[in-house]
Amino acid sequence: MSKPIILHIGEPIKYNQDYYDNEFCKRFRVVRNECLDRASFIQALKEKKFGDFSAIYRPHFQTGGEMGDWNEELITLLPSSVRIFASAGAGFNWADVDALGRRKIWYANGAGASDEAVSDTGLYMILSVFRNFTRSQLAARTCDPDQFNATHKLIATISANPRGHVLGIVGLGNISKKLAYKAKTALGMKIHYYDVVRASDEEEIKLDATFHSSLNELLAVADCVSLHTPLNAHTQDLISTEAFAAMKHGSRLINTARGPVVNEEALIKALKSGKVSAAGLDVHYHEPQVSKELATMENVTLTTHIAGGALNTRINFELNAMKNIMAVVGDKGGFIGEPLTPVNKKAFQSASA
Repeated sequence: MSKPIILHIGEPIKYNQDYYDNEFCKRFRVVRNECLDRASFIQALKEKKFGDFSAIYRPHFQTGGEMGDWNEELITLLPSSVRIFASAGAGFNWADVDALGRRKIWYANGAGASDEAVSDTGLYMILSVFRNFTRSQLAARTCDPDQFNATHKLIATISANPRGHVLGIVGLGNISKKLAYKAKTALGMKIHYYDVVRASDEEEIKLDATFHSSLNELLAVADCVSLHTPLNAHTQDLISTEAFAAMKHGSRLINTARGPVVNEEALIKALKSGKVSAAGLDVHYHEPQVSKELATMENVTLTTHIAGGALNTRINFELNAMKNIMAVVGDKGGFIGEPLTPVNKKAFQSASA
C-alpha cells in the first residue's frame, strides 16, 4: 500500500531528525517543493506535480513562503485529498484560513511552542517601558560621562516600578495568560483584559483578572497596554487615533503581536504629545522596515520580531507541525482526528462534507 504524500515547503528538517525518520516518514512519503516562485508553484499545482498529497508541511516560518500568500488563487488549485496545512509560527495573516476551512482543510499553527519565549519578551518590554531601560542603554553606549550622569539623574525622576499598576491585555490567549501570570506574580501588577470571548470564571480567578466588555473601557484604566491579537481585517489599525484618545495620559504600549495592529503615525503623535509615555515594539507596520522616527525616540524599545526567537521555539515548531499532521491524516490519507492546535475550527466544522 502506498503511503499518503506530504508536501514539504521550505527548508529541510533541522532539529527533530529521529522523529522525522522513525515516525513521520514511516507513515508518509514526503515530497519537497522546488518551485521557488509563485508562478512556477501555481503551474506545479495545475500539473499535479506533487501528486494527490494529503498535507502541507511548513516546519520553519522563515522559509517556505516563496509562493506568497495562500489565498483563493492557490487554495482552489489544491487537490481534494488535502486534509491539513500544518505550519510553524503563531501568526497566519499570510493564509486565508477560513478559505481552507471551507475546503475541509484544517489549518494548524505552532501555538504553544512560542508561548514561553513571547511571554518572557512581554515581561522584558513591561520592565523597559516602566523603567526607561532603552533610554539608559542608549546613554551608556555613548561612553560619554556627561551623558551618563545626566541620564542617571533623569531616569529616577521619570521611571516607576510596575507593582500596583494595571496591565491591560488585549486578547487573552495562551501567550497573554502566561504573561499575565508572570506580571502578576513577579511584578505585582493588576491584570485587566478585553477579548471578544470572555475567559472562564476559573481562569479569571487564577489570574485575578478583571474583564472589560469593550476595548475603550480597558484602555481607560490600563497603565500599560499589551497587545496579543492576530492580524486580520478587524484588527488592522486597531490601536489608532481613537484608541489613543481613550487611553490614560502617560500610559504605555507594548506590541508583540503583529505590526499593523498599531497605526504607527498615530503612535508617534501619541508619544510626542505625552499621551503615551513609552512604547515597546517587537513587531512593525512595514516590517522589516522599522519606522525611522520611532527609532530616534529614547522612550521606545525596539526589537526585530524576536519575541518567539528562542531555539526551544524553533525545535517545537518543527516537531508540533509534524504531530499535527500525524493527528489528522491516517495511513490511507483520510481523516483520523483533529489537529492539536487548530486555527480554523469554526470554518472547518461549518463546511459541508
